[in-house]
Amino acid sequence: MESSYPDLTKLRHIRSTGIPALLLLITGLSAVQAVCAQEDSKRDNSDEPITIDADSSEFDYESDKLLFRGLRLDQGTLGIQADLAEAAKLDFEEGSWTFSGNVVVESDEATLYCDYARFLVADNELVEAELTGSPARFEQFIKESGKLNSGEAKRIIYRLDTDTLQLSDDARFTDGTNEISSDLITYDLEEKHLTADSGDTGPVKILIEPPDKESDTKETP
Repeated sequence: MESSYPDLTKLRHIRSTGIPALLLLITGLSAVQAVCAQEDSKRDNSDEPITIDADSSEFDYESDKLLFRGLRLDQGTLGIQADLAEAAKLDFEEGSWTFSGNVVVESDEATLYCDYARFLVADNELVEAELTGSPARFEQFIKESGKLNSGEAKRIIYRLDTDTLQLSDDARFTDGTNEISSDLITYDLEEKHLTADSGDTGPVKILIEPPDKESDTKETP
């Protein structure tokens, strides 16, 4: 059965018109295909201890907050470092922690960078984060190919239990060759599934670079 997909290698710009959502799967980091994304529970660090290292800590009685400077926080495969961290109490039953200044979030799937991050905490586990920046961004190294998937947006929601990122407000994604820009991009870090949705600012845009001409040129004797 012949594929109904167009020959994308011959196109540089593709616009979706009249399609409210575009579901994409990056396979082999060189093609874009329609898929159905599935969300499964993939992470559980609730039994892992939380460790905090900081250059200094203090309690601000005026704001009733704990302050940590030069902080590194780790739980299982997740690590967070920032110039400043704030929390209402040293308790991970429920609540939130905020991190600001050179924030780096590391997991076994990706590394994220932002100016400010707010993590929600429940049942002794960091469960969700909102990252903002100019822009906030992420990088994912693909061991199988040695290439890098990356994305950026002014706002990223990181759901740690499903290893998914939701990029919004000037969202962009690239696999090193092809680039996608949209109002909203959702990316599954483990499955490497990507969904791009159009919004008020316009349709989903895809830039597909043509193959390197030098690699296609055969030497003549």
